Amino acid sequence: MELVIIGSGTGALRAERGPSGYVLLVANQMWLLDGGSGTLRKCLEIGLSYRDFDKVFYTHLHPDHTIDLVPLLFATKHTPGFKREKPLEFYGPVGFRRFFETLIDLYGTGMTDVEYDLSVRELSEEHFQLERVAISTRHMQHSGHAIGYRFEYEGKALVYSGDTDYCEAIIELAYGADVLVLECSFPDRMKVPGHLTPSEAGRIAATAEVKKLVLTHFYEPCDQEDILEPCRRQFTGEVVKAEDLMRVTV
Repeated sequence: MELVIIGSGTGALRAERGPSGYVLLVANQMWLLDGGSGTLRKCLEIGLSYRDFDKVFYTHLHPDHTIDLVPLLFATKHTPGFKREKPLEFYGPVGFRRFFETLIDLYGTGMTDVEYDLSVRELSEEHFQLERVAISTRHMQHSGHAIGYRFEYEGKALVYSGDTDYCEAIIELAYGADVLVLECSFPDRMKVPGHLTPSEAGRIAATAEVKKLVLTHFYEPCDQEDILEPCRRQFTGEVVKAEDLMRVTV
């Protein structure tokens, strides 16, 4: 497995960090994990095309994680000379189907009046398998029915929290993972409910006994001071601060 960090920032837009968006290359497929504004265009910069996505997974329904859903459907339908034939599968938390259908009502059914198979599935706390990849989901402590994902393939495990506060669910979901991708929105001195600080992220990684921790989803204060040091006081394993277009091998 390989994870490409397309956007390591938030809805507070900055040139150097796009909103949340990640591409998981696994089992000869290309999966999109979340997708805030600009995710699709930034993918194209490094040769990853919206035409090739097989599955899309959303953690929650906030705009900085979902807004490129509309451009994805529109471009897939209206790119001259391109006709999609393989299925396109969408997965998201409880409420995602209504969210999806509301967008289609707003923009018109032309985006989904297509010849390929398009499916939408809501997830709660589940275990299932796709393309020989074992997938688990747990509820995160953020908003509504927010979920995190665990992907296991050929003996390796990647866990992506999406947005969350400190909770037992992310520890259980991440236990023993090779790579844990955790949001880390603000420094310790700026704790905000529903989000993690560096120290909290380190505690989660240490308690879950993961091998590698990738911090992401940074508001600007996280780039104005050292967030790795307080994290490393809690977690002695490898810690990486995400950057846009960084690649992480699992």
